[in-house]
Amino acid sequence: MKRTGSIKIVMYGLVAALLGMAFIACGTAPVRPEGEIVSVLATGEWLPVTDAEDGGSSTNEMTEVEIDGAPAWHFAGEVTTQFQWGFAIMQLDPDEATLANLGGMDAISFMVLGDGQRYTIRLQSSNVTDHGYFEFAFDTVAGEASRITVPLNLFMQPPWATSVGRFRQDLVTTISWQTHESWRPGTFELTLWDVRLDVPESVVVLAQAPVEVLEVVEVVEEEVGYNE
Repeated sequence: MKRTGSIKIVMYGLVAALLGMAFIACGTAPVRPEGEIVSVLATGEWLPVTDAEDGGSSTNEMTEVEIDGAPAWHFAGEVTTQFQWGFAIMQLDPDEATLANLGGMDAISFMVLGDGQRYTIRLQSSNVTDHGYFEFAFDTVAGEASRITVPLNLFMQPPWATSVGRFRQDLVTTISWQTHESWRPGTFELTLWDVRLDVPESVVVLAQAPVEVLEVVEVVEEEVGYNE
């Protein structure tokens, strides 16, 4: 499956700066290590999730594709209201290195090719028990590839959630993208790739490089007699 389209960069920096000033004014600005910021690729297992366990009938089919030589994950399906709050989720279960970097990141970014509808990116953490995870809503443009960059302090719990206080990024277990409640029911199509975490160089954890296992060959030296 080949996806084409122009690429734009979406950065919510001004809003982040204003929110950061507000945090500082309130004396709650997070303390981050100084140093260069490293953009680290987030890796792990991708999978589609639906509302089936809640009695819903929404569908979500995942296909691994390739865009500009990079692996990407295409999701398509239909959100229904058989379950009142029908949904479909595009989920990335991080590997060990990515989990460690989630605990130290300042921002997350990703490439997306959407269908013109709104979605949310969620950082699911173990201290949230009512699915009211810290999230950020973003809009897509049909047929147009975009990089979305979201600073950490823009993630908020939805109004209906039970507040758990400040965001504990050290408790994040999953990164997910969810269909937005504003347009259900309806069909959707979303492709995601190149998910990156902006992490201070002083705390970044790099994934272990593949180790090449060489076959061990026993070498037997034969005793050779020499004629004098």
